[in-house]
This record gives sequence, C-alpha cells and structure tokens, in this order.
Amino acid sequence: MKKIIFISLIALLTVSCDKEVFTGLVESGATEFGKVFISTNPGGYKIFIDNKFMNVTSPDTVSYLSDGVHRLTLKHDVYSDSSTNITISKNSVQSLSIDMMKNPRFYSKVICSTNPQGAKIFLNGQQTNLVTPAAVTNIFPGEFVLKFTKNNFRDDSVTMKVKGGQLAEIYRILEDTSRTVSYRTNNSGITSNMIKKVVVDKQNNKWIGTIDHGLMKFDGKKWTSYENVPALKSTFIQTLLVDKTGKLWVGTANGLAVFDGAVWVNYDDNLPSKFVSDLEEDVFGNIWIATLNGLVRYRNNSFYTFNQANTGFPQTFLSSVSSSPSGEIWVGSSVTGITEFYMSMYWFQYKASEMKEITRGISDIVKDIIVDRAGRVWSYHAADPSLQVTSALLKGEGQWSVVDLPLLFYLDINSFYVDSANNLWMCVNGGLLRYTEAGQLKVYDSDTNGFFSKQCTSFIIDQNGDGWLTTFGGGIAKLKKGTF
Repeated sequence: MKKIIFISLIALLTVSCDKEVFTGLVESGATEFGKVFISTNPGGYKIFIDNKFMNVTSPDTVSYLSDGVHRLTLKHDVYSDSSTNITISKNSVQSLSIDMMKNPRFYSKVICSTNPQGAKIFLNGQQTNLVTPAAVTNIFPGEFVLKFTKNNFRDDSVTMKVKGGQLAEIYRILEDTSRTVSYRTNNSGITSNMIKKVVVDKQNNKWIGTIDHGLMKFDGKKWTSYENVPALKSTFIQTLLVDKTGKLWVGTANGLAVFDGAVWVNYDDNLPSKFVSDLEEDVFGNIWIATLNGLVRYRNNSFYTFNQANTGFPQTFLSSVSSSPSGEIWVGSSVTGITEFYMSMYWFQYKASEMKEITRGISDIVKDIIVDRAGRVWSYHAADPSLQVTSALLKGEGQWSVVDLPLLFYLDINSFYVDSANNLWMCVNGGLLRYTEAGQLKVYDSDTNGFFSKQCTSFIIDQNGDGWLTTFGGGIAKLKKGTF
C-alpha cells in the first residue's frame, strides 16, 4: 500500500514540472481580427467604421476589425465626406489609399453676380478669365478670396469659407467711382468714419481731422495716422488750418498744436480755453483762434486774447471765425451772434433781433460764418425752439438779408467753403450745396453721389481740382474733377 502511494506522488510531481498551469485563456496561432491602414489625399480625415469613430485620422491603422464587410466613412471639417465598403479578412493587414482630389465632389462651386454685371473675377489673386455673372468651379475647399474688378468701379472682394462639394452664391453691388470715390474704414486705411474737417497743404496732401481717432494724412496713396502725437492732447479734432508758410494748425477739444513737417509744438498755455472751435489766417498772416472763452490772435510769435474787457462785447462760446479780403475779422458765437473787428481797431456786434432788415425771428446761434472773395458775409443761424425762431442763412452786404434756398429738406448747415470761382459751398445735414454768385443752387445728395452719409461736415477743392467732402459716419469722399 505504501508503495502504491509513493508511485502516485512521483507521477503527480512529474506531470506538474512538464506542463504549465491552465489560466483560463486558450491561445491560438490565428486571430479572428484584421487590420487596415488608411491613407488619404489630402490627409486629416476622421475614420469611421460602421458609423463608429475609431479615434484616429488618416493616415493611420484601424485594428481589431472582425472578418467580413464593413462600411468605411471618412469625414472632414472642410473637405467633402466619402464612404465605401471594405472587406476584412481575419489575421490580415490591408492597405487602402484614397485620392479625394480625383473626385469632382471634392471641390466647391461659387456662383458670382455683381451689379453692374461684367466684372472680372479673381480667385486668390489669380484671374479666372470669367466675368460676372459666372460660376467659379473646382475651388479647393476651405478659405479663399474672390475679387471683382470693373473700370470706373471700386474693386470689391470677399473672403469665403466653403466646404468641399458645397454650392455657394455671392452677390456684390460695386461702388461707382466714375464720379465719386469714397474712403471708409472697410475699404481703405482711414482710421475713422467720423470726420470733422479736411484741409490741403502745398504738396496736395489731405489732412483729415476725426472726432475719435485724431489726425490723419492722405498723400493720395498712403494713409498716415497721427493719433498718438503727444502734442495733441485730444483725439477730437475740431478744426484744421494750413497757413501760408505751410505749417499745419490743429485745434482740438483740448488744445492747440502746430506741425511744421518735422516738429510738433503745443500752445495750450497761450489760450483762454483749450476748446478750439475754429482757425483762420488773414491777409496779413495773422492766425485767429476761436475758443469758448475768447478770440486769440497769433502774430510775431506772440498770442493776444480779445475778450469782453478789451472789446466791450462778449467773446464767449465762439463757434467760427473768418477774415475778409481787406482784413476785417468776423466772429460767430453760439450765444451772442456776430461780431466784427474792423480795421484792427473797432468792434461791432450784430444780433439778429437788432437787424432791422430782418422781419422774422432768427436766433443768435451762429454755427459758421465766412466771407467770400467779394467781401460778402455769409452766416448760418441755427433754430432755437425755446425762442420759437427758425434757422436762416444770412448774407451781409451793406445790410443783412435772409437767403431762402429752394430745398425739399430742412436747412441745417455745418460749415461753409468758398472756391476760386467764388461759389459758396455748404455742407449740410442732407448733402452738399453749391450756391453761385448768380443765385443758382445745386444739390449733391448722398444717395446720388455716393457719400455714404447725409451728415456732411466740411468741403475743400484740392490743387488737382478734385473735391473732398467729409462726413459723420461715411468717411471722406473724393469728387472727381469735372463731375461736380
């Protein structure tokens, strides 16, 4: 009995040493799964098998695919999707290469239309040899630029992003530049559409004062910003003047500065008020500065302030100043009407209520005043509902008279300009007016002439004969010579 037990124990130990212990997993030399390597042109497609995202993008390998037919779907954020059936064999590795760009569905198509028709179409700067209306086909999906050009119209462009296989449409109204060229923040280097004043220097540069981004210069091609000049203590430009020596005077809501082309000088300390409303140079080369607390004369590098103490008349809330060909100075106030400085010696005040020639109620709120080349004084008086008085355009020529203009809208003048032919130009809330010496009136409205704003603020004609009109909200517009 003991012998039998000993033999059995030896046999059990012998079996244990020759064979591993069973772990519950039965391995086989072959598997039930296959693999597939997927590459695409272009790459970056998300790989889906049987509508399940496999957490890989092409090119990459998808493993553990069961034997049989599966649905392969490739998806991309920009390019078109694609699907096909693939057959997987167990215990095998396949390779699948798909060139998406050979499929016409990979590309996009854009139908382009313009008003007017006949504009050349450019795609990413390259001419397509198409003119509107036309369909631009075989566009590589993603972001691209379409540009439209036509003679006498401003170029227009649009940046689009279209997915592969997508059909898109674009329609653009082209701006007619045969008469007027408009410069705004969306089509030029100008920094603001809110413009108060424009002047022209001897080099025909346009100096432009905005109410929120300071001063700019435009040389016909390049825009230069002077918004951050330390001498300019405000970005609200009230008025500008180029004097006979070529210096630029800049009046702001918080001071006065002068630029000689190289150096800026600030003159705030020489003013009774830092709010400069208007600037003028007379025939003798004196610079006149209208402020809220007095009229200042700059002569021989010195400043002198005229106020009620030395003139006998209130010199407050001055809105405008102009000089006559013979040297008289005319000042407008938004409170006290008109004041004249005659022969640099005598002061005279003209209040609307005391003008015997005027038979209707007119306020003493003078918004602007100017003297034309014949010595006539033009003054615009705003309405004052509190006093039940209307607005009026006055002409001073020995005596005062009201000039009634045949307009279909309410007269609200922001500024005057007199050209070399002695035409009176009026920038109004409604457009631009030209009034000839013969009394003929022409209206240039924003809709017809492309100003993009009805609030016109200043006007000037440059050395080339082009007109420049500033607006609130519509930037600045160039009226081409011979069209106005």
